[in-house]
Formats: sequence, structure tokens, C-alpha cells
Amino acid sequence: MIVSASYKTDIPAFFGRWFMNRLKDGHCRMVNPWGGQVYLVPLDRRSVSGFVFWTKNLGPFLAPLAEIGDAGYPFTVQYSINGYPRALETNVTNTERSIGHMHRLRARYGPRCAVWRYDPLLITSITPPEWHIENFRRLAARIQGATDEVTISFTHMYRKTGRNLRAAADAGGFTWHDPEPAEKRALALKLTGIAGEAGMAL
Repeated sequence: MIVSASYKTDIPAFFGRWFMNRLKDGHCRMVNPWGGQVYLVPLDRRSVSGFVFWTKNLGPFLAPLAEIGDAGYPFTVQYSINGYPRALETNVTNTERSIGHMHRLRARYGPRCAVWRYDPLLITSITPPEWHIENFRRLAARIQGATDEVTISFTHMYRKTGRNLRAAADAGGFTWHDPEPAEKRALALKLTGIAGEAGMAL
């Protein structure tokens, strides 16, 4: 069993101690957000083939991660680093600090430990496609050598997503739009080339 920890919240940034306590207990409970059912998830070494950690700030989790590795659990880190203006990301750790975390992972665990996530990819009046191309190029140059893989995704416009974006746009004085498929493909193609130049598969 591969345990995703977690796509729903940033466990490494905010709940690292909770996670380590659950690991020592050998299990945790998960509430299904749609039906409310409670599931028992085994976390003992025999049950877990590996962990996938999702985060925008690995700093608080670096020491626990070493304990997890020393205990023999395989893991990978999905690390979102966007370098967005503060109007879009108000509470995210410093970009250079996050890049430093990725290089620390590379030094200890190798280039396949972490995956750089450039997502969600937002097209706004302050981050048009041209801005993303230059921002992605700058970040890729700094991250180069720390990973061999980068993942992108365009924002899924759920009702809550649209509501939050409208509120942020009103507060930050920008506009946004959901790109057409052709615009997404064109941008993804350019980012693929930049990633390749930095030794990463997109």
C-alpha cells in the first residue's frame, strides 16, 4: 500500500508531529470528506510500501523525514514551488528556501526523491503565459540537479476555486481566465522544452 500524505492538506508543513505520533502508533484514522465514514489506515512498516508527501514547505518536516528514512520507509516528496506574486500566494514560504530544501533532498536521497510541482498554473493579468515562461525558466535553472522530474497542472475551475480566485482578484486588483485547450497546449510545450534543458522530464 502506498500512502498519500496528503493531497488534502499540507502534513509536512503543519502536521509533522501528528504524523510521527501516528507512525509510532502504527495507524491513523481518515474521515471520508464526502460520506463521513471513518477508515483505519495501517502505517506499520509491513503494510506500507511507501509514502508520497505533498507540500509547499518541507522545512518543518526535514528532521522527521530523516527518521522516516532511517526506519526503512521508502518515500517521495511532491514539492510545489511556483514563485508566484504575493497576490496569488500570500502564505507560502520563501522560494529560495524551498529550492534549498530540494537540493538537500538530492544530496541525501538522490535526484529521484523529489518531484518539483509547478502547479496550479494560473493565467492572470499579473501572470500571463509570457510571465510563466520566464518564471519557469528561472526556477528550473535554480532547481536543476535537484530532481529529474517536474509536473505541471492547470487550475481546475471548481465552484470553490472560482469563488476564491474572484476574491483574490478583487483584493489584488488583477483579472484571470481559464485558458482554452490550445493555449494550454502551447504553454505546456514551451515549458517542456525548458524543463528538458534543465535535465527534467515534464
